Amino acid sequence: MESKKHKFALLGSKELPSYLLEKENVVRIILFATAFSLLFINIFRPFNSEEWIPNINNFNYFMYSSLMVIIGMVVVSISRVIMHFFTKKYQIGFLEYILWSIAETVLISAFYVFIAFYVGFVDNYMVENPDINIWESLFNIFRSSIANTVCMLFIPYSIALLYLENEHLKKTIEQMKKEDKKSNIVHFKDDRGEIRFSITLHNIYYLESSDNYVIIKYLNNDKIEDYILRSNLKKVSEELKETPIQRCHRSYMVNIMHIASLKKEPNEITIQFDNPSIKNIYVSKTYQDSIVDSFAKYQK
Repeated sequence: MESKKHKFALLGSKELPSYLLEKENVVRIILFATAFSLLFINIFRPFNSEEWIPNINNFNYFMYSSLMVIIGMVVVSISRVIMHFFTKKYQIGFLEYILWSIAETVLISAFYVFIAFYVGFVDNYMVENPDINIWESLFNIFRSSIANTVCMLFIPYSIALLYLENEHLKKTIEQMKKEDKKSNIVHFKDDRGEIRFSITLHNIYYLESSDNYVIIKYLNNDKIEDYILRSNLKKVSEELKETPIQRCHRSYMVNIMHIASLKKEPNEITIQFDNPSIKNIYVSKTYQDSIVDSFAKYQK
């Protein structure tokens, strides 16, 4: 039995989507942030980092910057592992996620200040700025480090989060479509593309065109009723092309599942439904072959 998580949300912040905590997505975020940071630090060379080691060439700079980025991402990775185990017991919200990311930024910035101090960049900074002491120098370097680390982390984080949100939305829509197919729900959209009427496939008998409207004939509590949809039959037929509701006339679409028989006469075919209260519908020559084939298919 799964243990209940304790809620750990400051100021009632919105619950964090579970897909942001999935291992696969966490790895994708870290890898993307690593690639972005490596490009960023080699293109913009923040913190005057090319001056940290005198006479360094581009290749060696790339190697040193790669090492720094990798160490920074190791810090992020450790942080995300801690987050993974923390969220197994506690439920966090968006605010906590943002605060956690800010803490990662501060930690990485502090690490870069330590590196700057270790390689002697702080001494060079004080030589160039003789009016400030070591603590002011460290603070200025830390402030600059924060700004650049934000660019290296929050920009790729934001891009990755937007991508994952879009990916999650697509998966959700696809799942809804699959569920609709399983439950045989048909959605009817108006001329603006908004869903106006939803009903089980089995309850639909036929659709009839009427100027700029489509009349949906459906079964409700054992009675045939009408729903008038502002659209046209051509547009509706495109949306229903994967269903057994098919065009049989320029003014009609019929649900093949409710056809009781096809009455063939010289040069014409008439549809008779399994509900005697519904009128017969004539099939035009253009659609005769497709209706006969579909009827045979769904009767098997």
